[in-house]
Amino acid sequence: MKSVIHLFTAVLALTVVQQAAADVTLRLTGSTAFRSGTHKAIVAMMGGEANCKFATAAITGNTTNTQASFEGADYTVIRGTATGIPGVTTVHCTWSGSATGIHDVALGNPLNFIPATALPGSNGYANATVGNGATLATESTTARFAFSDVFQSSTPTPTPALVNTNLAIIPFSFVANEGTTGITNMTQQLARALWTNGSQPKKLFTGNAAAADAEDLVLAVGRDNGSGTRITQLAETKYGVFTPVQQWKLTGTTAITVAQLWPVGDGVGSFAAGNGGYTSGSTIRTFMGLPSPLVELRDETGASVATDLPLSFIAWLGIADSITAVSNGAVRLSYEGVTYDGSNASLIYEGLYTGWGYLHLYTPSGLSTDENQFKTNLATQLDNASVLGSSGLRVSQMHVSRSNDGATVGP
Repeated sequence: MKSVIHLFTAVLALTVVQQAAADVTLRLTGSTAFRSGTHKAIVAMMGGEANCKFATAAITGNTTNTQASFEGADYTVIRGTATGIPGVTTVHCTWSGSATGIHDVALGNPLNFIPATALPGSNGYANATVGNGATLATESTTARFAFSDVFQSSTPTPTPALVNTNLAIIPFSFVANEGTTGITNMTQQLARALWTNGSQPKKLFTGNAAAADAEDLVLAVGRDNGSGTRITQLAETKYGVFTPVQQWKLTGTTAITVAQLWPVGDGVGSFAAGNGGYTSGSTIRTFMGLPSPLVELRDETGASVATDLPLSFIAWLGIADSITAVSNGAVRLSYEGVTYDGSNASLIYEGLYTGWGYLHLYTPSGLSTDENQFKTNLATQLDNASVLGSSGLRVSQMHVSRSNDGATVGP
């Protein structure tokens, strides 16, 4: 009788261990330009929002429990049952930038995530737990998946080499802030001049030397050098991915009121005046939706240089962020005479518009069975136009390719 009890106890213990082992936790980081598409793919593989629990937080503030807030958030945790993965799957995401994500996964650096304890008791976006700033992101641990807009060779961490999978295409677009007039097109030449000098006369963009354009200035706004969005723009415009830039830090809520040359020591890559930048495209898209009729110009120390200037600002954004910015008042610009707005995919599929990069998924070697299944699920979902939405395009539909960031686009 005692042996039967022992056998029953052993079987019960094994069952409990198997059930506990069946639950899977996955941690993602990297590209903010594609966080919306990745979030959609995760929800799709879990059978839709009604089958998931959500908790979200964003650097710029995230106060509503809606699908849009979740998809655009910088910190998220999602729980549900994923295709092909036994038990319950919990996915934690911290979106920091492509180069930063590759660096952190390659070196095994600890990152801040929203803990699973923040998840609500019931499913659906309407029941999501929502935080402002990074208030929910208090759990520090490592990630195994890094999404990137760029090849690892284009980042400051080319080694140790990670395993690459191209999942989708990420289009980008130049935008000018709300109220900008006369500027319709961006060229590689103008971009290089803008990032080299920090500002350029508006007349160079409009061709109107006789009007106020001769005196008005255009300034560059952009991401930090841990961002794949920045690397893609610098590679695409032949500026040089590691060449320092001159960018501006903005202040304002209903209008841009202050532009300061990015200070030294303020964030990733800010080793020289102007070379810093924003950690997320969501912050830039908000500023691009603001007018700038009377702006105070400050140098990197914060000292005032001029006041009440009518300035224009130009930024390069992932297509999803650019669509939001334009809906808020920003002006979409063509690039080298070609306009891509997210609805004309053939321009990229056929090689007419070159402002794009691959969505790479970088992982260490030796993934577990569940991790490999998750990667397969992502590849499946991200080759679905309805899941991609405005975030990107299907890599399987490309009739052209490029061998590296900024490389020639061709068959």
